[in-house]
Amino acid sequence: MFPNHASRIGGYGVAYKERVRKMQPGYLMLGAFGKTEARPENYVTVEPHQVDENGISIPVVHFRFSENDFALWRDKNRSLMEICSNLKGEVFPDFGEAPGGFASHEVGTIRMGKNPRTSVLNGFCQAREVKNLFVTDGSCFTSSSEKNPTLTIMALSLRAADYIKEQRRRGEL
Repeated sequence: MFPNHASRIGGYGVAYKERVRKMQPGYLMLGAFGKTEARPENYVTVEPHQVDENGISIPVVHFRFSENDFALWRDKNRSLMEICSNLKGEVFPDFGEAPGGFASHEVGTIRMGKNPRTSVLNGFCQAREVKNLFVTDGSCFTSSSEKNPTLTIMALSLRAADYIKEQRRRGEL
């Protein structure tokens, strides 16, 4: 397998190969995650005049990093470099030009909350406009960290199930 760090080292030929081998298997990759600020300027809508091959309106994502997001990103990079300064070995910083978006726990777009003007779902993941519709996946999250959301999704689903059971018992659903 081609060592990851080999693509970050300049050079070619015998000297290059020896340098790559010398560093293998001692390659250490450090990374850090920062939580993006939840802001009303970041939202998802649908494009009513443009549809996909199934006739469904396509989503339009409105998103920009805030100044706070950039400050957090710069601070994270400084902290990583400080850690690296105390290690032996070569450092190959790869921060890019701006914060990345490679965390793979996509959630949100169907906001849960107390205020009907700012949320689609109530606190039990029940749609406000369709009484018998419950959304118990990660869509109801108002924001997310780098942590895996599975246990929170399960807890919200159990809470919604208990609510549905109680509403059915009362004859309200």
